[in-house]
Amino acid sequence: MLIGLVGIVGRYAAGIVLVHWLHRRWKGQEKTRTVHYLLITWNHQNQVEWFIRSLHFFSWLKGRAIAVTVADEGSSDDTLAIVRRLSQEHHLNICMSETMDLEEWVREHEDEQVMVVRLSQQDSLETACKFM
Repeated sequence: MLIGLVGIVGRYAAGIVLVHWLHRRWKGQEKTRTVHYLLITWNHQNQVEWFIRSLHFFSWLKGRAIAVTVADEGSSDDTLAIVRRLSQEHHLNICMSETMDLEEWVREHEDEQVMVVRLSQQDSLETACKFM
């Protein structure tokens, strides 16, 4: 009876080891690509913080790497102050749209998955969340 119990526990342990080994092997073959989000803002102090926090939360939840660049189009509210404060918590690149050519930026990052989100357009917000 003891030998049968040891055999059952041994098979169970071998099954666990096999499943973990296969999972690591399968996960190792997956190519982890960084999704780069370009957020275009202009006086969006009410939306920018929750959007950046949501992006980072969902990327952490799904185990995906993201990079976020915020391009401001000359906000006169606290949008830039909020983004600067968040950049201390999360890695954010902050650019001014006047000094940055958006078409050239997209061409520079064409080898990455790029998602351009204009915070003033509600449909791009929904698409960005579905993209992740």
